[in-house]
Amino acid sequence: MNRNTPISYVMTKNIVVADLHTKFENILTLFLDYGIYHLPVTYDDKLIGILSMTDALKFYRSGASADDFNIEEIMTRNPKSLNPEDTLGDAVDILSEAKFRSLPVVDDEGKIVGIVSNKDMVRILDKVLED
Repeated sequence: MNRNTPISYVMTKNIVVADLHTKFENILTLFLDYGIYHLPVTYDDKLIGILSMTDALKFYRSGASADDFNIEEIMTRNPKSLNPEDTLGDAVDILSEAKFRSLPVVDDEGKIVGIVSNKDMVRILDKVLED
């Protein structure tokens, strides 16, 4: 494995996503039940945003009612993403400089096919260091 390894080789392929109608309680359940920290938001299977656990905690801390929750208002719209052919090096370059910690992977039609996070990158580093 090296900087030229396609991201499709290392990305998480079983992705948990939300849509525009996902309620706040369900968002929390997804974060907790799946042990994830980033939740891509889709419309017609296409990536339109991403919600982090930090975003959800800020909403909760604001004291707003779950009935007031509108995922579109707190998600990051049009997040930076990768294409499956992009490389591990591309992901490293972006994540090492970014204020966010995950990159959705989308195909040419904008459909989400994976996600790569800092946690994934640490796992990759661990494998490389073992070799």
